[in-house]
Formats: sequence, C-alpha cells, structure tokens
Amino acid sequence: MRFRSILLLLTVLPSCNTPNTLLPSWQQDTALIYNGQAAAQAQQSTTPHLVARACYGSPEQMGRLLATQDDSPARVKNLAVMGDGTLAMGFSDAATGRWLEMQECGGQIFVAGLPQQAYRIHVQNLTPMPLDLAVGVDGKDLVTGKTASWSRSSLRLDAKRALILDRHASTSRPLLFRTVQGDHALFETHPSGTVGLIQVAAWLAKDAPSVTGQKIRPSQYAPGTIIPWDRPEQYR
Repeated sequence: MRFRSILLLLTVLPSCNTPNTLLPSWQQDTALIYNGQAAAQAQQSTTPHLVARACYGSPEQMGRLLATQDDSPARVKNLAVMGDGTLAMGFSDAATGRWLEMQECGGQIFVAGLPQQAYRIHVQNLTPMPLDLAVGVDGKDLVTGKTASWSRSSLRLDAKRALILDRHASTSRPLLFRTVQGDHALFETHPSGTVGLIQVAAWLAKDAPSVTGQKIRPSQYAPGTIIPWDRPEQYR
C-alpha cells in the first residue's frame, strides 16, 4: 500500500491545554442536511474549512520570528487548538518522542527544530465529523511529493481521532527540518508554501453523515426574548 510508509496512529492523543468548547461554523450550517443525505455545500467545497500553519526554525531564530510576528506568544504543551477548534496540531522529535519547543502566536505555531532533525507531525480531529486533509511541508505535498496545494488528498481523519505523520509517502524519507533563511515563511500565503512552513488544510469529509439539528434550550435564548418563534438549531 502506497501510504504504508506513513506512520498512522489512529488513537486519541494527550489532551490539549484547554478543553475545546467551540463548534466549527460548518456544524451550525443548516445546509448540512439535504433530503436526509450528506450533501452539504461544505462537503463539496474546494476551499478548505481551515488551514493550520506552523513555521519552524532553529532555536536561535525563534526569538526573531516571534518578534517579527509581533503578537502575544504563548507556550504550547503537546498540542495547540487551531482556528475555530476543528483540529489540534503539535510536533515531536522522531528519535526520542519528546514534544518539541512550540509557541502559538498570531494564530499559528512556531516550532524550534535543528536542521536535519527528524520530526513528527501530530494532528487530532476535535470534531464529531470526519475530515479530509492535505498536508504541505516545505512547499511539497506530503502524499504525492508534488507542489503543495489546497486540494483534498487521500488523507482522512475520522471523528475524534488522531494521526501521526513522520515521513513523505511518495519517497518514504523521514521528515527532516531544513535550514531556514530569513522570515519569508511568516508571510507566505500561497497554498504551495515555502521552506520553513508546514500547512495542514482540512475539509468536512464528503462522506460525512448528515446530522440532526438540536433546538437550543430556553436558557440559551437571547436576553429579552419572550416568545421564541424561530428557535435556531445547533449541530453537535
């Protein structure tokens, strides 16, 4: 099997720093149900629901990268919840299994890694729905080895499950940090990315099951609501 070289551990990883209480926007979209079938617009979309970003560099570069980002950094223990809580992401040393030094700043992760150091990418699905993924590392798609893009790949992450990626599927070579020059990765927004940038794009899986809406409780009504004729639905 062509993806046998990728280490996939479909087990729940250690919990994140803070409990996830957010509901992704597509879980509150009434278009999720269409004649009882899983045919929501989000499931057919070619635009990712979320792109989680991580910039890496040597320990000496971290201070400069964080200063350039010019936001409030926070140290990450194990995994960081990304975006609206759809997934969590983290990095560990492939040889020792220890979590690498990571900080979250400005909505992305900053990872300290030495050139030629082997590492693993940890991704955890925090939602009750399956996700399709595409992973770009240093400008290359992790599965195909071609130029990275925000297109659904064969990588799938089931509800509340996790995976660990430690090598390129197309070559079976381990993931190695490369030498990063400058701070270009901070400002790269193209799907192809660049050296020093890791991007994990996520979509609601096309075969995700339709879910039933749940009317909100009276305690959730907006202040001043007397007769809630139109009670919105939430998806869980």
